[in-house]
Amino acid sequence: MAELNNQFTVENIERSLHHFYHDVESQAQANKFLISAQTSPEAWQFAWQLLHPSKTSEAQFFGACTLHTKISKQWNELPSDHYSVLRDRLLEALFTYVTGPKIILTRLCITMSSFLIQTITDFWPSAISDLISAFQPCNIPNTSPQQVANVLLELLTVLSEEFQTTHLSHPQLGLVRNALRESLKLVMDIVQNILSKTSAPADLCEISLKCYSSWAMLGTDVFEYKSLLLLAFDSVYRDEISQTALETLTNIANLPESSKYPSVILEMIDHINHFDELIKRASQDYDMDKLNSIYSLIIIIGENHCQLLLNTILDKPGKKDAILKLIGFVLQCSSTPGQYPVDEICSEQAFGFWYTLQDAIVSSSREFENLLLVFHPIFQALLDAYMVKLRYPPENVYKQWKSDEKESFRCYRQDIGDSIMYCHNILRNAALANLMAHLDIATTTASSNPSQWQYLEACLFALKEIAESVDIKENQFIPAIMTYLRNIPLQHIRIISAAMEVIGAFAEWINFHPDVLGCVIPLLLMGLQNTDVAISATFALKDISRDCFSSMHPFAEQILHTSLEALKGNILKSREKVRIMATIGKVLSIMPYSFTMEYLDTLLSPIFNELQENLCSKEVTAPSATIIVHDLHIISMLFATLDTRFDKEVEGQELENEVLLIRNNNLEMPQPSLHILERLLAIMRSIGSNWEATEQVTEALCEALKRAVSMLSDSCKVFLPDLLNLLLNLYKQCPHSSVLDMTKQLLVLFVNDTDERPSLSKYFAAVCDHTIQISMKDFRESTAVIESFLHVLDQIIKKAIIFFKDESVNPLVLFQFGAAALNLPEKPTVKAAAGFLAEFITHSREVPSMLNVVNSQGEMLIMQVIKVIGGDSPRSVVEFMPDILMAFNKKYFDNLCRWVVPFTQQEGFPSFRVTQRQKEEFARLVLKERTNKRRLKETVTEFSLLCRGLIGTEYAAQSCQSLS
Repeated sequence: MAELNNQFTVENIERSLHHFYHDVESQAQANKFLISAQTSPEAWQFAWQLLHPSKTSEAQFFGACTLHTKISKQWNELPSDHYSVLRDRLLEALFTYVTGPKIILTRLCITMSSFLIQTITDFWPSAISDLISAFQPCNIPNTSPQQVANVLLELLTVLSEEFQTTHLSHPQLGLVRNALRESLKLVMDIVQNILSKTSAPADLCEISLKCYSSWAMLGTDVFEYKSLLLLAFDSVYRDEISQTALETLTNIANLPESSKYPSVILEMIDHINHFDELIKRASQDYDMDKLNSIYSLIIIIGENHCQLLLNTILDKPGKKDAILKLIGFVLQCSSTPGQYPVDEICSEQAFGFWYTLQDAIVSSSREFENLLLVFHPIFQALLDAYMVKLRYPPENVYKQWKSDEKESFRCYRQDIGDSIMYCHNILRNAALANLMAHLDIATTTASSNPSQWQYLEACLFALKEIAESVDIKENQFIPAIMTYLRNIPLQHIRIISAAMEVIGAFAEWINFHPDVLGCVIPLLLMGLQNTDVAISATFALKDISRDCFSSMHPFAEQILHTSLEALKGNILKSREKVRIMATIGKVLSIMPYSFTMEYLDTLLSPIFNELQENLCSKEVTAPSATIIVHDLHIISMLFATLDTRFDKEVEGQELENEVLLIRNNNLEMPQPSLHILERLLAIMRSIGSNWEATEQVTEALCEALKRAVSMLSDSCKVFLPDLLNLLLNLYKQCPHSSVLDMTKQLLVLFVNDTDERPSLSKYFAAVCDHTIQISMKDFRESTAVIESFLHVLDQIIKKAIIFFKDESVNPLVLFQFGAAALNLPEKPTVKAAAGFLAEFITHSREVPSMLNVVNSQGEMLIMQVIKVIGGDSPRSVVEFMPDILMAFNKKYFDNLCRWVVPFTQQEGFPSFRVTQRQKEEFARLVLKERTNKRRLKETVTEFSLLCRGLIGTEYAAQSCQSLS
């Protein structure tokens, strides 16, 4: 490859193609050269040379691809007087390759389609009829009529597909669509003529169906060709083209405009209801592709026209059976025999339909009770079907499954869980009665044969999934189910876990039926003694302690004792230990203060000792960092949940007298979290800066402090000096966004505390100075810190601008820092910078020093913003510049009018591609928009495209579409 120069000659391109296809080592370099060649102006010439029949197939294919690239993406390069020549040469090339090779013929069809889309609205309005006339057997000698028809149909098919994917401006899109629609009858007549002939070859019928499907995407007119729709249904019964016919009908039923043609949809349903034998044969032959396609058509009609189905049942009794038969097919799909995903993959298609159907029924304003009566047996049958589909396979089979199959089954079960909830929304108590009956049978089965646990686990899973939609006042079935949980055979880990998950899911219901706690708490605490079920037990205990907070006191000591024992052993993993702290924190909140403090001492002393020991080590190793982070997460969870000053009412329920008395007594004492925070800060103070602050540790420590401050609010004021000192030392060692989040939290919390303002201002100034200092060492590599810092500055201006008034804070430096960040390429960082600068400008008149900065630096920032718009920065960041311009426009309009004058008069700025008149027009439009940010964005985007020479390109069309 070294000998290749940068000249895009046919010889060089052929040599590069050889390297690309046959030399792995130089493939990347060859690819780069070929991409450059395709986008070069010379491509319009060499593409035709490469298409010559004497060239290799690789060269011919590259030539066809190059022409498509030039026409679809760089059309503006071609002068209009070249259009006619290009059209004739494309037509000639199609005639040349009409018999193949297929890959090149297809690419030429796509290329001609792209040309047609670019020219049909002006240069070539008769394109479709001209092509149909051109592709006649008499015009193309040495080819059969079928070959000619095949090429014409393929060209028409890819034409519509190319239109769907071509990026056009919004006005142009409509013009091209209308131009194509005018030829719909011509195309449909060709398709109908072929499909109506029983002797037509299968491959010709198949491309005809694809053409029909493709042109259907152009609009509703296709529904007027009912005879063609009937021919498509007839084609379903022809094995060679059945799959394509089904896909075509599915695409038509899925058109957004199809809802405007209810009579056509009902006719389609009548035809679909004759698919019994098709479905039966596909199932017997284990033809999953065919079965999938049939069910896909049925489900698309059901989902898209659900309201039509319901209205037809209510308004047209004679059609009721037909609608119910269609829905019966969907039920059949959901009940497909076999184990998902190894035996079948059909059943997953129906999930969306059942959601749509139940939602339409539940939200129906017409004859709701009648609809419930109609659909009650269907949802009962669906629930029964799902009790089968939910089950795990035998254990020896499941162990042989691949990891992706297990993950697919997990997701599938979750989707079934959602559908079971939809069943409950329709069936209500009948669903609970159904599940209770299943639970009874499954329990008996598992009791007599412990290896048959799958059915019982499925019942418990289903109960967990409906918990959210069960009325908290339900007292007929759920109490019995909760009592039942004590009697189920807990002989398998999955059964135990599922039982605990049911308890956790019904935590809100249990809160209103606290007598159930005596049944479920022992089961959950038992789970803390088994590694395999600890995850379910800790989740359930967390839910119960949160939702049943007001009723936990009788079980508090038992929970706390068992939890402490579990923490001492090796049963709980790291995450479970952190999770059980949520339960401990909640339960301790309703205990007497002396008990709580004594328990915390026992609980936390070993944790604090371990934390200090690892922090004091000379070097923080990966294992010690893991221990430190774990201990901090435990402390953090306590901060989040331990609150002895909770409200008198919890979840609308008054507290028991004993709990209320404890709460009132605890109000006279400081929050226990103050004691925990004091101990944590004492450790940090004792080791000073003699420890290694890694990102992992810094984040965990800041998370714990953040939760402590959130819980304690201004009660933590006594520790403010220690907090500020710790955070500053931490930030100097490890500048991390979590420290900056804490900074924002403290400044906003104590913004009105005049006593603490001096120390907070000094701290804020130190953080600002250090951030700027470290960023300036390598501004380009500090984007993460810069972005977080700018977000903090943005929030401080909004919520605590008083700190910008302090003499220790230099607004000029911060403004210049934000302006410098505009030049960074990372989109989130530029967004943060633009947001900060816009807020700075908006609020600057409140602070004299900020006002001076804007007056002295405003023109500089305007020029910088225009540079970004003009091409000095990536296109992706241009969208944030209107925020700054709008802020100037609202607060400094007179200044802005003066500041934009130099921009319009400076030759070549910001780009040689824009004229002075275009710059003046841009300035006028910017100054005009003081409220409509959307319009300002459109102005900025268009000017940016002008500056970059992208007007008229594919990118420009995309940009305009995104704003329209």
